[in-house]
Amino acid sequence: MDLLLVASQVLIGAVFAVAAFTKLRSRADLRAFASGLVMVPERLRLAAAGAVAAGEAATAALMVIPEIGLVLGGIMLGAFSLVIAVTVRRGERVSCRCFGPSATPLGRLHLVRNALLLLVVAVGGTALAFPGGPPDAAGLAVAIPAGLAGAVVFVAFDDIAGLFTDRTGRV
Repeated sequence: MDLLLVASQVLIGAVFAVAAFTKLRSRADLRAFASGLVMVPERLRLAAAGAVAAGEAATAALMVIPEIGLVLGGIMLGAFSLVIAVTVRRGERVSCRCFGPSATPLGRLHLVRNALLLLVVAVGGTALAFPGGPPDAAGLAVAIPAGLAGAVVFVAFDDIAGLFTDRTGRV
């Protein structure tokens, strides 16, 4: 179970690190993300965007303490899912800027992505409940790249989903 924990930590940590980086790499990127926060009053959007990016960065950093990092990751993903669900329900077409510029509007596929990420958090949490001692080097040599590969899939989720959907985001 310890290798599942490591893979979960790496995957969730990398996903949140990329999400934070793509928002914080420039003021223009942060402003672009802020413009999509349509549920927030316009005068508070930049501050809200900064808070989201800071939360993502904190989640990534806190993966070294999985009891805290996984809980924070689960809370963040739950909050993001709620915002996506409300946005979709209202019929608003807002670009998903979760991992930088994207033409893909928020939709059900993003809820699926977040549900899968929450599943990874749950796997990590379950692994915490069944410790098996420190993993060996060979196990880490598999778990770390597996977590990184999984993170790449989630970061590229819009592009991958685009191969199987029409331009409106429907399957």
